[in-house]
Amino acid sequence: LKPDVLWAQRPDSVYLTIDLKDVQDMKVTLDNDKLAFSGKVGGSLYEFDLAFHASINKDDSKWSTKRLIEFYLKKEEAETWPRLAKSKQSWIKVDWKRWQDSDDEGDGKPGFDVDGMGDMNFGDMMGGGDELDSDDDEEDLPDMEPSQDPAKADAAGAPPPAKEAVNELDKTD
Repeated sequence: LKPDVLWAQRPDSVYLTIDLKDVQDMKVTLDNDKLAFSGKVGGSLYEFDLAFHASINKDDSKWSTKRLIEFYLKKEEAETWPRLAKSKQSWIKVDWKRWQDSDDEGDGKPGFDVDGMGDMNFGDMMGGGDELDSDDDEEDLPDMEPSQDPAKADAAGAPPPAKEAVNELDKTD
């Protein structure tokens, strides 16, 4: 499966968001010309390989996984990209909340907030060092469904029948 990828740009940078939460077993590889991602959410595997429209500076780029997976990618050359990828992809969408057209530059839209984003060290993420903690070792959370009260179940174990709904408009006096 392919996750939705949102993007916005400034002349010198690209802001990219992978629209997934609570990702397990995440693997990210960033090169100057592409980004590879894979991760599991709820047992489903999401992955993509994305060739950028133009080169980025990997060393000056940052990323964060606080809520969603967000990247601040520093462009190699300050220029406006017509699209994020070399070719159009249906799963890549414009992040209109962060988008800024060249004629909007004086309208007060803030730059990308990169506070809290760490420097990217992708060698560590791909097994070259510490593995990214995917919380696999945490205990399972209890079920959200209410437990069945055995005193209210019939002998066959079926739950009690639901009460019939009464429409007040159908009543006649």
